[in-house]
Amino acid sequence: MVAELDQKRPEDGLALCGIELTCMRNLLSSSEERVYFKDTLSQFLLVSAGWLDAITPGSTPEEVIGKTDFDFFSHEHAGAAFEDEQRIIATGEPIVGKLERETFPNAADTWVSTSKMPLRDEFGQIIGTFGISRDVTAQIKAETALAYQVLHDPVTGLANRVALMDRLSQALVALERRPGRLAVLYVDLDHFKAINDSFGHAAGDQVLTEVGCRLSLLSRHVDTVARLGGDEFVVLCGALSDDDDVCVIGERIVRGIRSAYVEDKRDLSVTCSVGIVVTRDPLADPNQLIRDADEVMYGAKESGRNRYRVYDSAQRLRSGRKAFQAELGHAIEARELFLAYQPLFLLDDRTLIGVEALVRWQHPQRGVVPPDEFVPFAEQHGLIAKIDSFVLDEACRQFSEWTSLGGWPSGFTIAVNVSGGELSNPEFALGVAEVIQRHGMDPNRLCIEITETALVGEFGDVQDTLGALSKLGVRLALDDFGTGYSTLAHLQRLKVDILKIDRSFIAQISRSPRDREIVAAVTAMSHALGMRVVGEGIETSRQLDTLAELDCDQGQGFLFARPMSPEAVVALWAEGTSV
Repeated sequence: MVAELDQKRPEDGLALCGIELTCMRNLLSSSEERVYFKDTLSQFLLVSAGWLDAITPGSTPEEVIGKTDFDFFSHEHAGAAFEDEQRIIATGEPIVGKLERETFPNAADTWVSTSKMPLRDEFGQIIGTFGISRDVTAQIKAETALAYQVLHDPVTGLANRVALMDRLSQALVALERRPGRLAVLYVDLDHFKAINDSFGHAAGDQVLTEVGCRLSLLSRHVDTVARLGGDEFVVLCGALSDDDDVCVIGERIVRGIRSAYVEDKRDLSVTCSVGIVVTRDPLADPNQLIRDADEVMYGAKESGRNRYRVYDSAQRLRSGRKAFQAELGHAIEARELFLAYQPLFLLDDRTLIGVEALVRWQHPQRGVVPPDEFVPFAEQHGLIAKIDSFVLDEACRQFSEWTSLGGWPSGFTIAVNVSGGELSNPEFALGVAEVIQRHGMDPNRLCIEITETALVGEFGDVQDTLGALSKLGVRLALDDFGTGYSTLAHLQRLKVDILKIDRSFIAQISRSPRDREIVAAVTAMSHALGMRVVGEGIETSRQLDTLAELDCDQGQGFLFARPMSPEAVVALWAEGTSV
């Protein structure tokens, strides 16, 4: 059934006589296609039988002509369609294959693929729109069901291994932006085979489903509960404030799983062993975390089952101090250490002006080990001098390689972190001079970063070393200012060039008046002493804007860029940046 164009009201004033009605009838002859013509007010001029059957069954074309989508669809969908059609009329640009969710006031939603184009008269003037919509609801439902099957366990309905690894990877990325703790809890049922052997696999599936439900109830709503297969489950917990949190969750799971479960007068109760691994490292290997948690779980079984055991990555590394010391010593000689580079920017124009070299350890079994897990150990066991030497030499070598490319910014600098113990070595400045000379580097392009703890305590030769470095032309920066014991008077005496405000102040600077006042005062006094100020850990535009308002000179953080490879630094320099 087709509403003829020649039946339109004369007052519509549309000159459609140039359009071949026979051609339109051919287009509208299929009852499966939803075809329609509208005027410039988005009022229906013509609809196909397929459109009538799908949208308003039993209606005649005459009952539709002159009405709009607002008479048939929800206000939201009708409004979106009206905007699309008015844009087409204004620009003449068609819409092709748009996926839309048709919503109705009193009917189930449907998904359609819609194409719309301008309707023109014989003079080429746009007099309305012409559209074709194809129902793809069945296809969307099939794709949704397939996506669900791909990511969910068929027995319990929980996330499967694929979904777990994806969410674990996302959780690790989130640690870069918001440092904290992430826990992987590996849950294995004790003597589950006895359930299958005694009551059959159907009963075993009932137990697995019940365990999945209990784990979901025992976990937080933000956690991920997954079944890896067999009787093995994993609970992924992010945003943990301290290590005690995982102990609470682990105990809750052990108690909850061993609660009685009776079905059809059969005792299907089980217990579980849980292995827990905690990490604070955003570069941790997801597969390694699962393997580590699995290994710790077996430790819980060997200890008697029906319990949990917790190891975080730092404890695991420190568990065998002699072995770890040997591994770290080998890593230095075998060049398993490498550098990542954190870009540094001017805040007034977002210009890339330097990088900070950050040491990492590419362990052959454990993956990337962050510095907070091996640098303190190295300081305690006499290995830090070799690490500092490697970092300094590799950073200067890489800097010379970059600047040899030509066109590199003249003020570009590279910063390296040096331990307080090294600064007490009277030969340290001479070693720095030798490295600079070997790589043909301008001393003013090198920045040595020290922490506040290097300025106090038993390091009696620190001031002499810093003085020698200053005479050499090397820039000096005080890192993490605000976390130690320094005062600005110390800085004046030590003639530090750069002050880096700790991220703990930056995190709340746009919300905490106190932190804002502290940063403002430190910035103003530092400038009065001739020092430049760097804001660390900038993660939001509001933090950036606030620091700029307070005349902070430079900044670094994930808002600009994460620590990156040497090749990525070159690409960043080539393309520039804008935040």
